[in-house]
Amino acid sequence: MSKSLRASDEGIKQIKKAIRQVGFNQTSFAKHLKISRSTMTSLYQGKGIKQDTFEELCKFLELDWHDISGEDAVTDDLELLVQEVKQKIAEDVAYQCGTMRVLDTTQVLDQIYTDVNIIKDVTGRRRIDYDELIDICTREDVNRFSYGDIEKRISGLDAVEEFKRLMVWGKPGAGKTTFMKYLAMSCLGGKFHSELVPIFVELRFYAAIKSKPTLQEYIWGEFQRQDVEGNVVERLLKEGRALILLDGLDEVKKEDDRRVKQDIEQFSRYWLKNRFAITCRIAAREYQFEKFTEVEVADFDDGQIKNFVNKWFRERDESKALRMLERLKDNEPVKELAKSPLLLTLLCLVFGESNDFPPKRSELYKEGLEVLMKKWDAKRIIEREMIYKHLSPQNKEDMLGQIAFNTFVNGEYFFRQEDLQRQIKDYICNLPEASADPDVLRLDSEVVLKAIEHHHGLLVERARNIYSFSHLTFQEYFAAREIEREHHIEILMLHITEPRWGEVFLLTAEMLRRADLFLYLMKEKIDEIISGDKKLQAFLLWAKQKADVSYAQTKYTPQALRAFYASVGLYSHSYLSTHLEIAHHISRCLAISLKLDFDLDRIIARVLKCDSAIPIELDLILNDILNNNNVTSVTLDVYINKYINPALDMTVNNLIRQALLSFKSILIGNQENLYQWWRDNRELQISKLRQVCLAQQHIGHDWQFTNKQSELLEKYYKANFLLFECMNQSYVSKQVREEIESTMLLPSKK
Repeated sequence: MSKSLRASDEGIKQIKKAIRQVGFNQTSFAKHLKISRSTMTSLYQGKGIKQDTFEELCKFLELDWHDISGEDAVTDDLELLVQEVKQKIAEDVAYQCGTMRVLDTTQVLDQIYTDVNIIKDVTGRRRIDYDELIDICTREDVNRFSYGDIEKRISGLDAVEEFKRLMVWGKPGAGKTTFMKYLAMSCLGGKFHSELVPIFVELRFYAAIKSKPTLQEYIWGEFQRQDVEGNVVERLLKEGRALILLDGLDEVKKEDDRRVKQDIEQFSRYWLKNRFAITCRIAAREYQFEKFTEVEVADFDDGQIKNFVNKWFRERDESKALRMLERLKDNEPVKELAKSPLLLTLLCLVFGESNDFPPKRSELYKEGLEVLMKKWDAKRIIEREMIYKHLSPQNKEDMLGQIAFNTFVNGEYFFRQEDLQRQIKDYICNLPEASADPDVLRLDSEVVLKAIEHHHGLLVERARNIYSFSHLTFQEYFAAREIEREHHIEILMLHITEPRWGEVFLLTAEMLRRADLFLYLMKEKIDEIISGDKKLQAFLLWAKQKADVSYAQTKYTPQALRAFYASVGLYSHSYLSTHLEIAHHISRCLAISLKLDFDLDRIIARVLKCDSAIPIELDLILNDILNNNNVTSVTLDVYINKYINPALDMTVNNLIRQALLSFKSILIGNQENLYQWWRDNRELQISKLRQVCLAQQHIGHDWQFTNKQSELLEKYYKANFLLFECMNQSYVSKQVREEIESTMLLPSKK
């Protein structure tokens, strides 16, 4: 019979003090005495450990175990039994669960694990009418709905704590297995339910055993390999001292499915005192287990992404973590992929190799799809059954391209299951040896839909009978792929002023072997946006004339100068709608993209705003002067010369000088009056400055654009900026690039 001893509260303090005195911490002390960390954890928690171990460590620390012990030896102690079993299985559990093989890398679980969040309501089970979703049309709204409300999420550990029987669903690569392994290691190490023994079962290995043992027989056999007798396992289960983790129910082959399901039902019903967790991919075969609570693994949020990236690069190069997070912040489509732990791993691998993401996002998306459609299961040596033998990987991509293009053209981000199956049926009916029977095709289309969701996670059920792509990025990628392969360029051009098509334009430009014709068509469509409006044409003509005058005196290109003067022209019209504020921002961005540095004209443009630079500069000058208690006529002249800005036009500088000199006599002798003088004269001085700037720079035109013209100008600017981005993302001849750039922002020749 086993005997154990517990330390009293005072005894625990003495042990900790003695360990520090001999120069150890808890971990190093356990290693030195060759006892497990879980034994030390139990000791510190006042739980029983083996009597001979207790006596040995007290002897080493020169402590009397009689004084340290809180009570007499306890015969056949259950807590001691738990610790003994944990010690015996520790090496095997660590071998199974201590590392993760992800794509082309093996990671130590503790070094990479990021806490998992759980959604209590499985998204595919939500009952939401399709009509409630059709008004959701922006990227932000789609993502907010797709990934679930943050308020409904709880941590994975809290979910296992709250529900003794848990069915955990998740998309491919959502982190289900990693979570189960973390639970096993945490339980083994005493971090989570230290009173339990972890039992981790990879269901595909158990199901594949030729002798077809029951789940109970399999578990008994695994314990026997670690020298744990069957009666010991039985006692632990009877007392509810096991954390039973059944991983990968979807990985069980179809022929073993019914048997495994029955085994799980019987085992969980018989040993109901214990804690259970089962993982399975969403859209796998129908599984329902009595009294199991169903939850779903949530995609990573911003905090989890940051935590994962920091851990990934901690041992490699911490500076890369900071850079990658900055790049993700500026790249919303790529950041969308990072919500999947599997795809975030891919992003880290890619970024780690080159310290950046590929210049072409389409290359990154293609690699991500390759992982989801082929590599993920292959790397883990999982064979999925061929659901529809005539549908090759290439066929799947072509079919998804058609679906993505058709739905994107219609402005659809969510699709009724019946509509999705109809599109699938229209595709597979043309495959070799496809059935001609409509009823068979209809059934096949449902099987194909569920298989794509289950195997690859590219289409997912967001609510009952309502689907979408798992990431909007993938819908955009497949739509662009279809446009490039089927030459739907003319259809794409119809959407050049619609912001939601921007990413599709960029991806299409990247995919084209040569984008000359594509960019010419873009330029033609962009010029048509405002070609029929005389006032807007006059505005572009004015910007051209300003640029032509400045071109001879500067190093900048005419197109960069046109972009900038269009921006300056808009600055003087603060009464206009916010549309022109956006247009102004875009024209400035375009000017920067065309390598224009702002010097004199930037400052002059700021003068045109009521909160411009010149009044601010005057205020700063006066504050500086007033903070000096010994201002004289001589020192005032020094201040005036100090604050004359050589970048400003001489006339403007003279006006600042006159403004300062005009209150010089007021300042000398009575500095307090200066405040009042500035309050009384500030607006007048600013007004004079504005008039001088308008006269000197010829930029005071009052265009009086209507709201419709403002909106057209906004679309025109955004489309030009998109054109510039597409040129930078595609392979285009130097001649075409120069021709398009040289004719940007010019009035129509008509």
